Amino acid sequence: MPRVNIREADPVRYEKARAEQEALRESLAGQHTVARLCPFCCHKVELLYRGSHGPNRLKCPNCGEEVIFPPLTFRRS
Repeated sequence: MPRVNIREADPVRYEKARAEQEALRESLAGQHTVARLCPFCCHKVELLYRGSHGPNRLKCPNCGEEVIFPPLTFRRS
C-alpha cells in the first residue's frame, strides 16, 4: 500500500506526471526490452528499453537481497 496518495495530495502534479508517463509509454511501445532478474530468486527486478545502461544497484522486492548489475548495451542488429 502506498504511503502517500498523490492523486489526492497534489492532483495537478499527478496529472502532469501521468501525461508525461503516457507519452513515454506510447513512444517506447514496440521497442525491444530486457528484463534484469534477481540472481537469488529469479524475480524480475527491472525492465530496460533499448540503449545503453550503466551499472545499477537494486534491492529485490521479492527476497530483499541487494543486487549489483553490470553495465548493459544493446542495439538493433
